[in-house]
Amino acid sequence: MRSHAARRLVVGGVAVLLALSTGCSSGERPSRDDGVASPTPSGQASVISRAEAERVFARYDRTNAAADGALDDTAIREVQTGVLLDESLAAYDIHRRARTSDRVTRFTQARFLIPAVDAARPYPRYFAVLSKRKGLEDDRSSQLFYFTQTEEKGPWKATAATWAVTEPPRSPSPSESTPPPPTGNDKVVRLRPKVLPGIGEDASGAALLSPTEQADRAVCAAFADYLSFSPPQGRPVDDRFAPGGFTSDLVRHFNGWANKNLQRSLSYRTTGADLPVFRLSDGGALVACTYRREFRSAGASPTGTVRFEKGSDTDVLLGGGGREWRSVLQVSSVTALVEVPAKKGAPATVLACDCYAPQPLSATGTRP
Repeated sequence: MRSHAARRLVVGGVAVLLALSTGCSSGERPSRDDGVASPTPSGQASVISRAEAERVFARYDRTNAAADGALDDTAIREVQTGVLLDESLAAYDIHRRARTSDRVTRFTQARFLIPAVDAARPYPRYFAVLSKRKGLEDDRSSQLFYFTQTEEKGPWKATAATWAVTEPPRSPSPSESTPPPPTGNDKVVRLRPKVLPGIGEDASGAALLSPTEQADRAVCAAFADYLSFSPPQGRPVDDRFAPGGFTSDLVRHFNGWANKNLQRSLSYRTTGADLPVFRLSDGGALVACTYRREFRSAGASPTGTVRFEKGSDTDVLLGGGGREWRSVLQVSSVTALVEVPAKKGAPATVLACDCYAPQPLSATGTRP
């Protein structure tokens, strides 16, 4: 179900554990303004004041929690849009069909990434929020929300969400040893993501945007290309990306899905609005990419069939009962957070991705 930053994700019987030890950083920062969007040293105003951003996020926190608890499509539309809204509505639909409840999460210790207004493109406007989940403040990962305002005086709504590891380990521990690479048959996948690099700021504290955002966003299409293949034909090693849990290990995991009795293929395409590309303190760029993933599976022989675990999200979307199908198309939503290095030609690092456990959006099948 929808849970971008969960420390333990379960989809289709696979648990995804982030190998994180307790951190000691709160992530909080003092307020820098009195509610008025202050100009940056260059004279540009911020897209939103810190005080107003706090009010937007507080409203989001309250409304999102209430909507999740009630599976309320109308309420969630008040504070979400775009890809994130699609994910919530799909999750609510699955819960209603399965007669289950969604997990209610509240957020705290918000850190705001507020850029200056782009005079050449005043709307849509964006800002981002890094936040902890209440009750898990010591977790080294944080939620990352992107908020957008599409027109003057229009409402601010969350349009995408992902997560990132925001604090280094407090001290080395046995649990911090490098986990083994996952395989397609793993019931538990252990990952060790890289810590989010520092976000560049100007003298006023405004988050800096990358001056090469269009070129930086090309990494999204490259990542989609990298992950689109029929197992076991994926290439773990690719000069465009640094090896790791969301690249080489992920491809090996998908390659492990190969089965002589089944035909399987993965296809990714970018979707959603272009999110702001933040400049990192080392000159690199932080790019958030949103995708639609199509996973096709079918029996390899003319009479072969495919079946999904009874009660799984895919089975629920197909009508339940654990029935056999000649072929099935599963469509899911995926969000990835990528560090594009300042050095041209150097490999990008995928910092976070719900690639192992994407939010299902739909499933359609052909009966035998």
